[in-house]
Amino acid sequence: MKPGFDFSLDFKNYITSLLSDLINIPTINPPGENYEECTNYLADKLSGLGLDVRIIEIPEKYLDKHYPYSPKHRGYPRYIVLAKMGRGKPVLHFNGHYDVVPPGIGWNRDPFTPIIEGDKIYGRGSTDMKGGIASILGAIKWIIEEGVKIKGTLEVAFVPDEEAGGIGTRYLIEEKYAKAKYVVIGEPTTLERIIIGHKGLVRGIVRVIGKQVHGSTPWHGENAFLKAALLVLKFMELYDPLLKSRKTKYPVREPEGAYPTINLGGFAESLSKKDNIVPGEFVFSFDRRVIPEEDINEVIEELKSYFNKASKATNVKHEIKITSAIPPSTTPMESLIVAIAKNCLKKCLNITPKIEISFGRNDAVYYTNILQSQVICLGPGVENVAHAPNEYNEISQIIKITKVYRCIIEEILGK
Repeated sequence: MKPGFDFSLDFKNYITSLLSDLINIPTINPPGENYEECTNYLADKLSGLGLDVRIIEIPEKYLDKHYPYSPKHRGYPRYIVLAKMGRGKPVLHFNGHYDVVPPGIGWNRDPFTPIIEGDKIYGRGSTDMKGGIASILGAIKWIIEEGVKIKGTLEVAFVPDEEAGGIGTRYLIEEKYAKAKYVVIGEPTTLERIIIGHKGLVRGIVRVIGKQVHGSTPWHGENAFLKAALLVLKFMELYDPLLKSRKTKYPVREPEGAYPTINLGGFAESLSKKDNIVPGEFVFSFDRRVIPEEDINEVIEELKSYFNKASKATNVKHEIKITSAIPPSTTPMESLIVAIAKNCLKKCLNITPKIEISFGRNDAVYYTNILQSQVICLGPGVENVAHAPNEYNEISQIIKITKVYRCIIEEILGK
């Protein structure tokens, strides 16, 4: 980094304008709206900086098989933007997802009209994670404008469907479009922490079977909703002690996050859909988070076993369907990418970051488990605003992370 260098007003305007443009494209997932417009915009920005750019379309058959909200994806094509500069090894790879969750309720402004108030820029995706994309592009623009020479390859992937299990990154890696040793994912971590891994997850649906009859004669039926309540209470009575008996050795932000967890009933529905019908079927979801010390396949069998135990104890008929299963991911704390990121945060911002694993899944798992890459998540973002109404990011933080990204590029690829 050149002594005395600082961002000009023009450079700050480049980043805020870029993020504003991205917020203004409502890439809502599900179903996957406006992906083509967004990827064309990003491809133009990258090619304008001189990178070799290709756009990869994910086949619909692949989405039919893997997209968790299928068939909602149909009619909404998925694209990956992959850009490179340089050649050979080492390969430093930046990843960012351009899809956002639906805005939901509670906004006091239009979620897809970017508004800047002081240091804050509001809009859906500003923190999760179009702010990270702005920092990645800003760092690349910076090194190119300064004529920084690199050895090896700098690679960038902007992907869809991170908010739906990471379909974009999964396809990118499984089809061998990218083979990176060092990976930085721009997920929002704030300036204070580096994320070196995440819990895995097992999600599914439990179907409880009763007997449907007219609501005026409930004694002739078997209320599947009430049976589901019995099943859930017994299941948690049996299963909760097991969850509390396990604890990860990896550092976490909150002590409760060191344990595996399960969330029941995030989705719950009577299939009769009528108030004067005794429901003959009731379904509810489960979301089991898996610590790194657990095996994903063993957790699946364990869930089935404990629901069976609860079923026998309550005499409730049920069926289980696993909808997704993603293993945990970790990068060793002593890895080179972790050491370099720590050093850059200290050198650029005088920050000594915390090193943690995250509670939520991110796309690191596909790099670590398939490519054996060293992966960190490090990106600009405000805590507790992702997926919430009135989401915002801090322009100053986006710029600071841009400085750190530039430092990482120079440390790994600089001549």
